[in-house]
Amino acid sequence: MSQQVPLLGVNAVILKGTEPIGSAKFARIIVENEVVKAYSIGSKTPVALEIGNQSFRVSLSKWYIDSAFLTDVLNGTKVTIEVRPAGTGTGKPKITLSNVIFRRWQYTNPQDDYLEEELEGEGTSIALGTQ
Repeated sequence: MSQQVPLLGVNAVILKGTEPIGSAKFARIIVENEVVKAYSIGSKTPVALEIGNQSFRVSLSKWYIDSAFLTDVLNGTKVTIEVRPAGTGTGKPKITLSNVIFRRWQYTNPQDDYLEEELEGEGTSIALGTQ
């Protein structure tokens, strides 16, 4: 078995649409499946188990540059978020969340550091691919 080399976050690229978010500090993508279970009398284990609804959530943290992301939250703007875990280049992986609506925006104003904003949203789909 060959040893796999983990990807280094410093190489990752995060885009909103086609524009890199150059001030991004991290991205978190959460894919959740609801599980539909059915039980029968006398059984402690499900007699039927199926996938239910899915959700595709994303969280971003970035330095605050301007009000563009807050405007997206206020307007309910749908955006595409693309994460390139290994950086930009032909054949490198990408994860694309489509029709993301940000539902939460948070601003942090530390006295001795850069201004930050955090966003949370949910998209309608996720696609794995290569550049």
